[in-house]
Amino acid sequence: MDGINVHQRHEIRIPRRGMCLTWPRHARPPTTQFLVSLVEALVTFTDIIGRISGAHSISRRMVLSGGLAVTRRAMGIPTRLETLDEWLRASKQARASGLKLCLERIDADEPSIHAWVQVRPQRPTGEGKLSGIPFGAKDIFETRGLATEYGSPVYKGRIGEADAAIVRELRGRGAILLGKTQTAAFAMRDPAPTRNPRNVNHSPGGSSSGSAAAVAAGMVPFAIGTQTAGSVLRPASYCGVTGFKASFGLFSLDGVLPCARSLATLGFFTHSPADMLLLWEALGVPLQRTKSLCLAYQVPCRRASLK
Repeated sequence: MDGINVHQRHEIRIPRRGMCLTWPRHARPPTTQFLVSLVEALVTFTDIIGRISGAHSISRRMVLSGGLAVTRRAMGIPTRLETLDEWLRASKQARASGLKLCLERIDADEPSIHAWVQVRPQRPTGEGKLSGIPFGAKDIFETRGLATEYGSPVYKGRIGEADAAIVRELRGRGAILLGKTQTAAFAMRDPAPTRNPRNVNHSPGGSSSGSAAAVAAGMVPFAIGTQTAGSVLRPASYCGVTGFKASFGLFSLDGVLPCARSLATLGFFTHSPADMLLLWEALGVPLQRTKSLCLAYQVPCRRASLK
């Protein structure tokens, strides 16, 4: 700005785009709504340029999320944490603020998405890398003091008496159980009321519907579910997040209502494969580890040849 010393002005920069807003230090700064509107206008502009030139180097999501984050920081508004990587790099204070923003996001979006059976944050029982980070648990995991209804009206109003093994593990590492997520009845056929956050007219997939939708909607950075045939990978694919099914027997299913004990496995949802690796490490599971499992199986009998 002509005639204004660089040290006598306010400045906001949008990362990686080279965009910068400046105004005199003695002048009244623009309102948050103005800055948000400006970023949205920039997003529309990049969309038009991208369509004309066919270029893919400018990401609409990058400009919007980056611009809004900078705007929030400049105006003293807490920045919403979304990915697990962001949560792990955040300070204790930022995690506390992030938790409040997660609850605000649920209040705003839950009426249209229906990802949750119950939202009632539970204090962690220990400390670790996951301290202060919220997660959701599929409603076939036993949870002490929270609704555990298995997605069925038969168990409507049932309250869990103890935490499942994986819930104890996560809470013991500092994670905050935010609540229970929707599931198909008994993790089988009858679908949950959950809608896909990418398009509420579409299915989120099942049976771990609520867990995948909660992550996709930015309500929690990670969630847990189970899989017998495709109940983790399918909803992850439908909702555009990363789903990972652990090897059979790697994690205890104590306190989980399995669809089939010989096939059910634990699963996780995060925003990206990189986040999944971070969650894996936070759980204390070394990468590139070989684990031996003893499994029993039936050897089919050979028919005797008839002559």
